[in-house]
Amino acid sequence: MTLPHASPGEAMTARPGHYLKVPFVWEPGCALPAAPARLRFRPADFDELVAALSRVLATSPDPSDQLAVSERGSREAATELLASSTPYFHNLAEWWQLAETAAGQAVGFVLPSTIAGKERNGLQEGTIFYVGVLPEHRGQGHGHELLAQATRTLCELGVWRIFCDTAACNAPMIATFRAARYIEREPRERPLR
Repeated sequence: MTLPHASPGEAMTARPGHYLKVPFVWEPGCALPAAPARLRFRPADFDELVAALSRVLATSPDPSDQLAVSERGSREAATELLASSTPYFHNLAEWWQLAETAAGQAVGFVLPSTIAGKERNGLQEGTIFYVGVLPEHRGQGHGHELLAQATRTLCELGVWRIFCDTAACNAPMIATFRAARYIEREPRERPLR
């Protein structure tokens, strides 16, 4: 169900058992974000990603993340979320990366992927399966570099577009997508489960 687009300051609500997601699209012709300047990225192993994702999920504003954490705890929710990426999404191990400062301190992670079955003209459709800034590093602009890294990774693959969404209550991520000049679509209702 597509809901009408709300004007600034106008509240939108979802039916019980649902929440709102705001879709964002990057297509060829959209501005390519500048390469990250403050952070370094390196491939992460599964255990590193579970640890980082569990910390992000524990404080996520996303209603589906909150439900998963309340039912299973943040570590199990993180493990299940990462495992749920297949068979719907494809990625190579080097795409899923931890972001670190020059001193090697972990700041966050990016999980760019392609979407199974969404090819067009021989090109894959990309998505950012998850992006997260560790709680103690939020509010410092790192989300912009994380989104830039994930976008650039997918663009290097030659995807025909990148389709992402975020919870309508996640104002920092919405602002990050807007700043990166992703095209914003109308919010959509999604079931919590």
